[in-house]
Amino acid sequence: MNRYKMFLLGGMFLISLVVLLDRPFEKAAASPVFQIPFPPGQVWIGQTRMNHNPQNAVDLNRLHDEGDEVIASAPGKVVKIRNLGNRSYGRYIIISHGGRWETLYAHLSSVQVKLGQQVKRGEKIGAVGSSGASTGAHLHYEQRYNGKAQQIRWKGHSIFYWGSMTYRS
Repeated sequence: MNRYKMFLLGGMFLISLVVLLDRPFEKAAASPVFQIPFPPGQVWIGQTRMNHNPQNAVDLNRLHDEGDEVIASAPGKVVKIRNLGNRSYGRYIIISHGGRWETLYAHLSSVQVKLGQQVKRGEKIGAVGSSGASTGAHLHYEQRYNGKAQQIRWKGHSIFYWGSMTYRS
């Protein structure tokens, strides 16, 4: 390779490096401290499975849970309320917690919040149900970052994956 070509390649490398270093790096936003989405003192079974869609979601239920109160697991703003009828998530809510973090609460029997409403951690947002493509009452719950379901953490601790585990709210 002649000197001219080496000089051009070296220059192109330096220009690329300067452009790369000049761009602001995207920083991952720290996760909010989420809590289990039920009032304190309750016992729930959480089930995760590899064939779940998405895999990182958890289904929470207990005996006779239809109509049980669902609370916001962290403070935020209600950004979506939808009812897909007997398809998919059925009646669901998405709350934005800032820093590109969201939570999704699905298969609800009722919704107690409005679009755009600010909610506090622990505030009632809906009730457990069996709406959508559900075979029985339970809460389908997701923690999302940039729209993608993440492995769930409550009070800073990862939940159990893959199988069932008992949790106390």
